[in-house]
Amino acid sequence: MNQLPASPRPRRLLRNSRACDFCHKRRIKCQKIQLDPTGRCQNCAEFDISCTYLRPLRRGRSSQNPAGPGDRLDDIGHGIASEEAGRVHPEVPSTCQPPQIGGDDRIDLADAGSSSATNERRSELLSPAWQGFARTSTPVIRRLLAAYHKTVYPIFPYFDPVRLDQRLETLEHSRNRPFFCSVMAACALASARVRDGAPTSASHGGRDGQDDVPVSVGLMPPAQMFFAAAEEALPAPKDLLQCRDFDYLRGFALLALASLQDARIGAMQMYIGHYFTMLAVNQWHDEANWPGGLLPTEREERRRLYWSFYTLDVYSSIVWDGCIHFQESHAKVEYPTGRNCNETESAPLDRTHWIVGWNFTTDLYRILEHNLSRLRTRSSRFYLMAGESVSTLTLNMSSQDRVNELYMALPPIFKQLRPCTGDPAKDIYGFQAANIQASMALLKMVALSLEADPDAERKCSVVSDILATFHQVPKPYLRAISAPLIYHIGGIGSILGSVMEGPLSESSCCVVRDLLLSMAELLESLEACLHRSGGAGQRLRGLVARIEEYMGSRGGGRATQTQHAADFSASVSREDTSNKSSWDEAAALPDPDLSGQFQLPDELLQDWTWPFAMSNTYLSF
Repeated sequence: MNQLPASPRPRRLLRNSRACDFCHKRRIKCQKIQLDPTGRCQNCAEFDISCTYLRPLRRGRSSQNPAGPGDRLDDIGHGIASEEAGRVHPEVPSTCQPPQIGGDDRIDLADAGSSSATNERRSELLSPAWQGFARTSTPVIRRLLAAYHKTVYPIFPYFDPVRLDQRLETLEHSRNRPFFCSVMAACALASARVRDGAPTSASHGGRDGQDDVPVSVGLMPPAQMFFAAAEEALPAPKDLLQCRDFDYLRGFALLALASLQDARIGAMQMYIGHYFTMLAVNQWHDEANWPGGLLPTEREERRRLYWSFYTLDVYSSIVWDGCIHFQESHAKVEYPTGRNCNETESAPLDRTHWIVGWNFTTDLYRILEHNLSRLRTRSSRFYLMAGESVSTLTLNMSSQDRVNELYMALPPIFKQLRPCTGDPAKDIYGFQAANIQASMALLKMVALSLEADPDAERKCSVVSDILATFHQVPKPYLRAISAPLIYHIGGIGSILGSVMEGPLSESSCCVVRDLLLSMAELLESLEACLHRSGGAGQRLRGLVARIEEYMGSRGGGRATQTQHAADFSASVSREDTSNKSSWDEAAALPDPDLSGQFQLPDELLQDWTWPFAMSNTYLSF
């Protein structure tokens, strides 16, 4: 019997056994491209630079690979560096003492031997290799910054779009090290958000149509490349005492957000610390200490960064049980006004400016800060004024009344969860509405912790309201907010966990079951795109299956009644979850044995974990 000839096995693109200098410096995967005539790897081909192997081997250095060149920064783009070396670039006045980052800068400072002013100026300039990298990658940078303005800017508006475009047009990012740092950090964050499913179908409207090309995840350089570039351009920690450049401060903030996106919580905390170190050294929490002669747009950028990072600081202190670095009472910084370089960016006559909704979110976090302080004071054994404290219930009601008062005065456009249109000028209002709802959900969870011994029904009611709101928010907004939203949902898990660990009736167990399924559906829709997905939605469904199996094993009339309650709850569609009466009706099902409460076995809750390594201790349950 004749056998058919075996079809040739397709050749695989294998990872290089030894990474090139460019990929090694950035700690990214180095992969050869078979069709490239020069034999470059994929990353070097994308940025059109030479693919070199000049650094020494770890074992046995050969005479062809001396120790010096391999450690120098210009190895990453040898060909471009040679071309750029003959060009004269305008020098940028220094605003930071010598950070001494990168091999080229160290060599320049050592050879200079002149005045400190010369050393200070030369330390601020990028090396020829970085200049070549910045110039060559400008089209990619512009597309990523367009994605930034579509998916990140509505919540973290750290750049004025027009002023940023003007600085890129003059290639300032190829000469100014601090600006290069903040641009690379913004690209790292935008790349990570696009990788994790943030919508980028519509353009931001860049100059000459360069930003009209949608960002493709497959053709986009990895976020780690830009992250490493931003890190290498940062000043050394010992030089933060002399650092005065606002772009470095903005770079720390963006690197903290990029670390949060990749679930690198330790790195996020480190960059938050660097940010507040620089802020404290320069006393920039007071506008009186800002440099003189700032343009109105520069002052606006500083105000937006200050209050935006304040909310991130409060948020991280709640989720990871940390310390708040700067309280709102420390601030002598006004709210941003929404003023940009381009007057056409102002709101239409028939519409409130979007910054009004953004500032309202800041108000919510200022109230959150005080509620968190009360919560920690109540549980602290070091609080010396405990006998003189005002009733927690009274304070909680007062803060809730203030939230309701502010929310009622908010323009209607920020209360409406409209679909995502793809037009940034319209969707920025939808982003504010979505962020307001997420912030109010966090406020509800902290307020619930301040209540005196809330029962299971009260906890389930709060969880039901929060989940119903999240299900109503259009998915593109949730995916653009991305990883931070997962931690909001983690707080919901803490509340439900406290319910399941306490005594339950069969009807309350059915309500918890439905809330777990609703939560699993929400998590699965978000995790489907996340790079660092933990499969929390699937684990929740597995937990529900074990609970149902346990309830079925209890047998008798109780199992029948449990099935009846489950059938009733399952008949309620997800669109009706916003109707609180449905949950109340499910919770009010008759229980023939009201005293016959039970405890779920501990083994059912052993894998009660979440997508990221978060602390569930920030609530009082």
